[in-house]
Amino acid sequence: MGSAAEKPLDSGSPGGEVSPDGDVRKFSKKIESLAANPKHRGAFFTEDASTKDLALATAKFKDIKVYWLIDPQTDLIYDAKFFSYGGPASVALGEMLCTLAKGMKVGSASAFTIPQMEALLRDDAATPATAAPAEEVFASLPPLLIAVVEAYAPAKALSLATISMKAKNDGAPRKSAFETLTEADQDWLAKPKDEQIQAIEAIIEKDVRPGLNMDGGDLHIRDLEEGQRLKIKWQGACGGCASSTGATLSYIEDSLRRQVFSGMQVIPVEE
Repeated sequence: MGSAAEKPLDSGSPGGEVSPDGDVRKFSKKIESLAANPKHRGAFFTEDASTKDLALATAKFKDIKVYWLIDPQTDLIYDAKFFSYGGPASVALGEMLCTLAKGMKVGSASAFTIPQMEALLRDDAATPATAAPAEEVFASLPPLLIAVVEAYAPAKALSLATISMKAKNDGAPRKSAFETLTEADQDWLAKPKDEQIQAIEAIIEKDVRPGLNMDGGDLHIRDLEEGQRLKIKWQGACGGCASSTGATLSYIEDSLRRQVFSGMQVIPVEE
């Protein structure tokens, strides 16, 4: 007789759910969906924080690494990204953690538990998110959160010292970075669509297109929805390049998030 993990289980069984081909599904559909299309995969660098009066807390544990941009004056997480070197569950964990962390205080975001995360990754309340025990699948979460809190302490101290020096030079208190950046986002969303597209096109022309052209590729802006969902069409060699859905796409998103709108999403379309 096979083990429980090898036998088909009904959707209410604790080990997983039966997929259309009769096999036990290893992960929930939500995990598979997040792993296939993560929105927060990428990295932040020191200059991303220093130019905006933010602290950068970076931590890695086993197969996952997180980057939190944090306002040191309020401890609010302004933005979050991750890299995963593992499978679907690891990618989904990073994606869910980043989605939840944005806008939260560091203390609250670092208090997430494995049961809480597993519940959020379920398709329905009765079906576990993973066939294997959640304590094994998401074992990286607790030490990862401990590591990012530890990394934040020195980053916060350095950022506050820098802000204090800038305030003395300015002769007036500085607004919290979170407030300033939020205002910048609001200003961006208030701009007319054609003005937004012109600004994005200028950044692409300066930072993105030269590299694409060198490899025989290009891109065309198809639409911008609500100021934050940029639809592009790959052209030339980019259409068949694997990096156009990975590193290149992340680079374009990072550039636009830094320069125009912190929540920008870049979505390749076929038509």
